[in-house]
Amino acid sequence: SKRFDQDISAVCMAIALQLDSANRVSEVRIAYGGMAPIPKRAEQCEAALRGQSWNEPCIRLAAEALEQDFAAITDMRASAAYRQRVAGNLLHRFYRSTQAGVEQSVYHYGR
Repeated sequence: SKRFDQDISAVCMAIALQLDSANRVSEVRIAYGGMAPIPKRAEQCEAALRGQSWNEPCIRLAAEALEQDFAAITDMRASAAYRQRVAGNLLHRFYRSTQAGVEQSVYHYGR
């Protein structure tokens, strides 16, 4: 889309997720933009998810692990505290999008 007045996101997330037949995380790659000077993988978050059941408690632990992955930056777009909170919220939002009853054509996961 066209940008107006430096309309650039403060935080963005990309995720590739594969679940096994028992609904456990078999493969996961997560990267964030806006949390560090350059886009970066969330390796501690990935480790917290890998091999675990894909459920709300697992997501909460993985979101907490983001604090080990990033010392979020503060700049003119957002504070470090805001970015850290949004990073966890994006992960939660993705999880909720994978649950029954959610339109899945928007999200591509588990392929």
